[in-house]
Amino acid sequence: MGRLSIARSLRVALLGLALVLAVIAGLGVAGLYSARQRYEDRLAAAYGLQASAGRLLAAGVVAEASRKTAEGPRAQQAFDAELARARRLAKGDARSQQLVSSAAAGAGTARAALASLSARQSQRIADARRRARHDTRVAVAVIIAGGALAILAALTLVAALVSSLRRPLDDLVGATGRLAEGDLSARVREDGPGELRALGGSFNAMAADLERATRRIEDERSRLDTTIRSLTDGLLVVGADGTIEHANERACYLVPDPSILPPTEDALGREVTLEHDGRTLVLTAAQLAGDAGVAWTVRDATERARLERLKTEFVATASHELRSPLTSIKGFIELLAADNTLSDRQQEFVDIVAVSTNRLVDLVNDLLDVARVEAGRAEVHRRPTDLREVVREVATLMHPRIDDKQQRLQLDLPDELPPALADPARIRQVLTNLLTNAHLYTDKGGRLAVGVRAAGRYVALDVADDGRGMTDDEARHAFDRFYRAGAGDGSGTGLGLAIVQSLVELHDGRIDLATEPGRGSRFTVLIPQAPPLAGVEERPRDALRGRRVLVIDDEPQVAQLIAQRLATFDVDATVAHTGTDALQRLRAEPFDAVTLDILMPGMSGFEVLRALRADPELRGIPVVVVSVFSGNAALAGEWVVAKPIDADELVDALGSAVIAGRVRLLVVARPQVREQLAPQLAELGIEHEWASSSGAAARLCQRHHFEVALVDGGVVHPENVLAALDLRGRRLRRSVVVFSDGESAPPGIARLDAEPVRLADAGATVLDLLRGG
Repeated sequence: MGRLSIARSLRVALLGLALVLAVIAGLGVAGLYSARQRYEDRLAAAYGLQASAGRLLAAGVVAEASRKTAEGPRAQQAFDAELARARRLAKGDARSQQLVSSAAAGAGTARAALASLSARQSQRIADARRRARHDTRVAVAVIIAGGALAILAALTLVAALVSSLRRPLDDLVGATGRLAEGDLSARVREDGPGELRALGGSFNAMAADLERATRRIEDERSRLDTTIRSLTDGLLVVGADGTIEHANERACYLVPDPSILPPTEDALGREVTLEHDGRTLVLTAAQLAGDAGVAWTVRDATERARLERLKTEFVATASHELRSPLTSIKGFIELLAADNTLSDRQQEFVDIVAVSTNRLVDLVNDLLDVARVEAGRAEVHRRPTDLREVVREVATLMHPRIDDKQQRLQLDLPDELPPALADPARIRQVLTNLLTNAHLYTDKGGRLAVGVRAAGRYVALDVADDGRGMTDDEARHAFDRFYRAGAGDGSGTGLGLAIVQSLVELHDGRIDLATEPGRGSRFTVLIPQAPPLAGVEERPRDALRGRRVLVIDDEPQVAQLIAQRLATFDVDATVAHTGTDALQRLRAEPFDAVTLDILMPGMSGFEVLRALRADPELRGIPVVVVSVFSGNAALAGEWVVAKPIDADELVDALGSAVIAGRVRLLVVARPQVREQLAPQLAELGIEHEWASSSGAAARLCQRHHFEVALVDGGVVHPENVLAALDLRGRRLRRSVVVFSDGESAPPGIARLDAEPVRLADAGATVLDLLRGG
């Protein structure tokens, strides 16, 4: 039984019980049938012999009466035949045989013998009935006894089966309880029916696996705990109730007070910088599963912040040292190129020097752009730009290299092309990188093509080649930093396309790549079109004519260069080499605008700027910062031109500053909101004017050239306010920030195609726009 399964054991037991019951039932039925058959045989014999006795008596009387007649022999023959029949019927009963023999012996005793024979048969019939009843009782008793024995055997079998099941189950229940209590060594004996043996084997395997897994988990936990303790970064787990559930030693050192942690939502999935106790901490939060709390990682970035500051200072200093001589070279070459007295040969030399100087400037900018892009401080100065001129300049610069490789350069420059809103120097850098890349990856005698075209609200710049092309994997990584595809001439740092992508994105554009191995590549750069200058009564360059401008720069050559460039536009330029001298001149003489260098010995440009803004008589004078230090946050909202100086950019910026004056922001808001908003704008140092209706906004836009408008979504008919705005500052595009006080959704907001910012964030949002201009 122990080697059978439970189902098979039950089937065997039931089958055996059914067979026993069937045998017992068969034996009982056979006994009853046999008893009945014997009873009927005895009755038949007795009744037959009794009848035969009567016929024998009659035959004897007939034979005796006919003995001397002719019928005597026949009567005697009939008597003898009946006597033979009586003897056959009397077999099995000695008394009946004796009486039959007495009846045959003589007539005198025949009648008495036959009478006794008949009586004997009546007795035999009574005996047969008694015997039949006895045999029936015996058969029934046998059936009952057999059934009882079969039931007893079935009960014994079930008890044995239950016993064979209960012991392994009790063992399994006990082992399961021990396992649940933590006794991982609990095991069971693998016996009993097949199913229980399999269950026991599975339980033992599970317990063994659980023991091994628990041992591994404990080992991993021990290693993890050791690792966490040895981390140079802090790690702490804050529960849902705000209590610290776990913290390594580094976290306890860096964050002794958990109350300094920033709001969790500010640090989820991103880094948050925190200044605490003279340290710069970088924190990141991760939400644990369910409501288990938040895991914080804390990194001491004090040294990194110091190195970043040193790096920034080095980049600024190196930029100044590199760009200042380049500015002089570039500026004076441009002035020399404008001299009509030069011979053709001299003009050719000057043009070559100018192109090479621009190339050197671009190379220096490339080196600095790597650091700027990594730090997220790359900047562009956009203005309406004819991309055809940029393509011609780059093509002229690249022609010698292309000719050396016997490649063909095709230019597609349509006559009619809308201007792009772009930084010419940056687009020149983008095109140079793309064309250089095409040149390097195209075989000798190959074809290069550069074209510009209108593409909806964009101007498209296409650079194509029939070179080696790229595989799908190479195309996926083409814009990754330091990635270089195979082939080429082995030159390059792998930064070109990464810088190109960053610069294009800074222009609010995009770059697409279509390539196929063996068929070449095609880069398409999409730059937004410059909007028309509708409503501008005066061009920036025209606004400069006849103006007095104070040029402030500590380098005499650079200052003289700026003054000479402005002189070509009938500008009366005066030079000051120190901040103190500049402030004295500004207080003593009237000037219409100022160009200001930042990195000056003694009184820096920042100090000069602060002094100007603090002086009630000078605070309105337009200032254009001309410096390598153009990306500093302190210059947010100021007109900025980076060194080396692009003459067109400087003139446009200075003219726009003269036109716009110092008022940069127009605020259209309800009177009750001014009290909440005015402190923000004053704290951020943003100069502004107020309006409370669309009519007032339109009148102010006619008097000033605002760059940004801050609109209260709760004013009456805000859509009319937006329609009345005429923002004509240097951005040459509409820059509108809609805000809401958050108390209730103003009905006008639903009609605006804009998502309002909170009132508390309105000033910072405007400052971001002014910084990004």
